[in-house]
Amino acid sequence: MLPFYHLVTDNPPTHIRNLYKHKTLTEFKDDLDYLLTHFKPITLKELLEYHQSKKPIPNNSFHLTFDDGLSEFYHIIAPILIEKKIPATIFLNNHFIDNKDLFYRYKASILSDKLYTDTVLGFNFKNKNDIDELAKTFNIGWDDYLAKHQPYLTTEQINELINQGFTIGAHSLNHPLYEELSLDEQIYQTIASIEDIKNRFQLNYAVFSFPFTDFNVGKKFFSSIKNHVDLTFGSAGIKDDEITFNLQRLPMENKVDGAVNIKMAYSYYLLKKLIFKNTIKR
Repeated sequence: MLPFYHLVTDNPPTHIRNLYKHKTLTEFKDDLDYLLTHFKPITLKELLEYHQSKKPIPNNSFHLTFDDGLSEFYHIIAPILIEKKIPATIFLNNHFIDNKDLFYRYKASILSDKLYTDTVLGFNFKNKNDIDELAKTFNIGWDDYLAKHQPYLTTEQINELINQGFTIGAHSLNHPLYEELSLDEQIYQTIASIEDIKNRFQLNYAVFSFPFTDFNVGKKFFSSIKNHVDLTFGSAGIKDDEITFNLQRLPMENKVDGAVNIKMAYSYYLLKKLIFKNTIKR
């Protein structure tokens, strides 16, 4: 099982609080206690070895992943995981490392807060420049926000996390919804992201998680990137995938607690399996 998160905090920042539910520290620790009671953590290296050797992964194994490379991982999450001896992988957007830029959805959340409207939350990747123009109109400076709040991990922090035993992967250059991209754009975003992360941090492995979701990503895409990556990760819950190197993860940030979420996901998977609907077809 592959549970995944973005954020753990008791004080959600403006760039996130209008977008999705996050885990509080207590909720996150409760999730981890449940996982450690019923499952055994494995490292990304072990997961890769099982996949490459085609040996079955031991029952009741789990590996935690975290998307977007948020600075809360360094300040809040990592100390908890180290204390509990739980390995994890962080997926990074290249353009956001070192707080060089800001995810367009995070910009929309800040605008929503400043302008007291949810309308701007409807902006998508294709019209992300409109968000920047709107921000200029209301004298909202992204560079100022990035400098003050430091939403993302820095290169120094990432290297420190790697030295502490955490693993990292690519998450696209700037977090588009792949369903809205052409095939060529999907391939470019993926390979460029993977190669840069590998080279920048001198990795001997390559993993990638889809921003948002891998919904409607087709076989041509996977055949085009397969020589550049060891594993890719979706976010469709506990499901199988006909692309053998694409593993589906379980979103943990929702309205139910972790234990209930996991039990519901497993029950749904087993029901689907009974009617042969548990595998994603491409």
